[in-house]
Formats: sequence, C-alpha cells, structure tokens
Amino acid sequence: MTTIKNLFAGLLLFVSLSSCNDMLLEQPYGVYSDNNFFTSEADALNALLYAYDPISNIEYGARFLFNLTDIPTNQYRSYNKGLETGLFEWDVNPNTEEILYFFKYCYLGITRANSVLENVGSMTNISDEARRQFLGEAHFLRAFHYFMLVRIYGEVPYHVKVVQGVQEAKVRFGSLPELYDLIIADLNEAITLMNVAKQQGRADKVAAQALLAKVYLTLASSKETGAPGYEWVSDVDNLFANAAETAGQVLRGQNTYGLDPNLLNVYDVEHQADGKEHIFITSMTREGSGFEGNYSQLPQIFTIGLPNVYVANTLTGDGGVIPVIQPGQQGWQYYRVDNEFYHSFDDNDLRKRLMVTTIYNADGSVLANWSEDNLTSSNPTLFAFFYPFSRKYTDPHSNSHRTSANLYLIRFAEVALTYAEAAGPTDEGYYWINQVRERAGLDELPPGLSAQQFKEAVWDELTFELAFEGHGLFELRRTNRVLEEVTNKPVNEEYAYFFPVPQRELDLNPKN
Repeated sequence: MTTIKNLFAGLLLFVSLSSCNDMLLEQPYGVYSDNNFFTSEADALNALLYAYDPISNIEYGARFLFNLTDIPTNQYRSYNKGLETGLFEWDVNPNTEEILYFFKYCYLGITRANSVLENVGSMTNISDEARRQFLGEAHFLRAFHYFMLVRIYGEVPYHVKVVQGVQEAKVRFGSLPELYDLIIADLNEAITLMNVAKQQGRADKVAAQALLAKVYLTLASSKETGAPGYEWVSDVDNLFANAAETAGQVLRGQNTYGLDPNLLNVYDVEHQADGKEHIFITSMTREGSGFEGNYSQLPQIFTIGLPNVYVANTLTGDGGVIPVIQPGQQGWQYYRVDNEFYHSFDDNDLRKRLMVTTIYNADGSVLANWSEDNLTSSNPTLFAFFYPFSRKYTDPHSNSHRTSANLYLIRFAEVALTYAEAAGPTDEGYYWINQVRERAGLDELPPGLSAQQFKEAVWDELTFELAFEGHGLFELRRTNRVLEEVTNKPVNEEYAYFFPVPQRELDLNPKN
C-alpha cells in the first residue's frame, strides 16, 4: 500500500516551525520558499505531504485527539487504575500536556499548509491539474486544523501566512466569527479546486464537502441549543439548509464513497485504502519504521493488558478467531471503555459487539469473559479484563508492535447523520438515519417524530456510531449537553466548552 509516509521518505529533512510558541524562542529556519525548495512538481507534492504529517503524530491523531475529545465523555472510565491521563477526571489546566502539544501540532500543520498555499500558486513547472489539487488540499488542511482548534480552544491565533521571522510570530487571536469565516472560505475554495480522487491519507473534493457540511451543522446546532461562545451566529435555518445541501452533495453527488453494508469491514485494516466508507483517514502502516506515527499503536492502547488476545472474526459469532495484534504482543489497557456506556447500546446493535466481552485462545476456545466483577478478581486473567474494549482498532497482521490501524477522521456514516440532523424528519432525513441503523442491525425509527425528537435520535445515533473515533466531546459541545450528559466523571465547568489555550502560548503571545 502506498502511503504518505512512503511518498514522503525522500523529502529533505527540513526543520519547520514547530509552533508559534517555539517561533518566538529563536530565529525560524528551514522555511519553504521559491528559492530553497519549490522547484518542481515533486517538490510541491512533498511539501503537501509534509503538511499532512502532523495529523498522524502521537500528539495529534495517534493519541491526543482521543484524550481531548473522547476520554472526558461517558465513553471512557478511570477504574482507579494506573497509566492514565488526568483527562479521565477532567483534571486539565493551561499546562496540561495534551493541551500544549495538540495546539502545537495543529499550528505545525497550519504553517506547512500556508507554505504550500504561498508557493505552489506561483510555480511555473507544474501541471495545472496538480497545482489545483495541491492548493485544494492545502486549503482543506488549513480548514481542518482550524476547525479542530476552534472546537477545542475557541479563539486562537490567526495565522494565514508563513512566518518568516520572529517579528511575524506574534499575531492577534482571531474571533470565532473570523475563524469560522476562514474555515468556510478555505473549504469552498478546496471544493472548487479539487476533484473526487480517493487516496488513503489525503483529502479530495468529497472530504472538503463533508467537512464543510459539519462546519455548517456545528454553527447551526451550537446557536440553536445555546452552546456557549456561539451567541453571534445568525440565520440558523439557512445554516441547517447549507449543511443539508452540502452533505447531500456527498450522499447523492458521487459514486466513489458510500455506506459499507458490512460494519466490521469498516474497521478491517486490509480495506482502509479501498473501502468506500472512509472519506478521510490517516495513512499509518505496519511497514513503517522509525517512530510511532509512521505506524500505529492504537490496538495496543485500546486492548487489555494481556498478550495473545484473540477475538471473534465476525460480529455474529459464527466464525473463527483472530489476534488483536501479533501474538506475543501485549496491550496497554489505556483507553478503557466505561461499562455503563457499553450497557447503553441496544442489545441488538451490532456496534455493541464492536466492544469485546469475550476473548479466546488461538484454538478458538474461550479464554475469559468480561464481567464488572473482574475488577476485583483474584484470577490474573480476569483481573486484566476489567473493561469491555473496543475492537475498532485491530490488526491481526501487525508487524510486532507496529500496526496499520488508522484514525477514521471522516466517514460516510457521519455525513449521512449530518444530513439527517440538518434536514430533520423529512423523508430523506429518515432515509439516511435508517440506513445507518439498518447496517447496525436496528429497526427503523418510528415515523411521526417531532423535530426535537428526531434531532435527539440523530444525536444518539452519532454517539453510538462514532464512539471511540475522536468525536465525543465535539458532539456534546455543539449540542450544549456537556454538563447534563457527562455523568461518570466530575466535569470541570470552567473548561466544559473550551479548553484553555496553553500557558506557554499566552506567555509568549498574549491574547490581549
């Protein structure tokens, strides 16, 4: 499988600006320019791939996105065992590691996207098709990073050009209206520039449409539900209509992506590149060498602390077994599924079976069953199996500790539910939520729901469909449900809707 990492292997080791924090500490160096790098189409491609690279990093998509957006919700629980982040208990402050480094890597991606935008447009020895695609992807990436930032931190520094020196590193903080205007403009430009061109690890026109639909929905739902920080939003009806129209372009306007009828296939590492469900996905591979981010260790982080863990290779229980990771490798029991969250799924919901409650030996015999009593068991195997673990990140063909389990950044199912929420209880709205429910083995929603009842049904569906994929807190924040829905941990109300900007950033680049 060709990946961003493979394509990027030949790139010269440019040292880019690691963040606007670090840029204030020394004279920046290694910045792309017409003179020192952008001399061929291959150079432009490598610069673009360099702009994708931060998303796979430990401090961004490989781990910290989960820490910031899913762990603080009901999806995860501490169980009062070691090896965990303070975010299990909303123990967060401006110096929290995740707060600092996620911010840093978002701006690293923005800096690199800005470099592509500033340089590729003026290149002469590049085809028009490549120029349009590369610029479109750079606009998408800048919007993607800023959308992450505004939902996590709120107002953040407004960087729209490459920082060439210390004197340019200090910039004002953008207001939310300003930042959302930038995001929307970037995505509209990306849609105009790009074609539909599915490639694992990279974005295309459909990815930009899907993200723009989510942006419109976030603005509309945040205003409608009274989510803090979105009082300025106006014309909610028009925003919902825009969300439905843009999502509809994904659902009906192309034939490359779609809802995979086989739920387990969505999470099969052998079908991430060719599976039609994945609109935007990372590109880590078990063949990657060097450091994590070239390869994934997500299976180890989710599974229990035992070696040689085998799970059923179907969701119906009528097949054989497969290892979560290569036999002999042990899980780290870090991302611990809350038992009450597991019980909140309908028993007929196939997505409930994506949480493992039975583990096997290699010969298919049962090794152990999960029970809430395992938490205090004297049996060491049961004691390690103290939570039902998610199998969304499984690689039975892993290369030792290196796996190809990737992050599912934008999926077709999310777009279907975005459309349903935006369209409301119309025939099309019902159709798309029922398509997602049907794949999960559930009955259709009852007809005749009120607009609010239908909306809440979509919210539930988003919770179950996107569990453990880095969306949880975003969904609660935009629907103003953080304080009422998070019940298994003490929410830090000061940061319920926006986490603090890193103290190091504020010290070096004051907000006011």
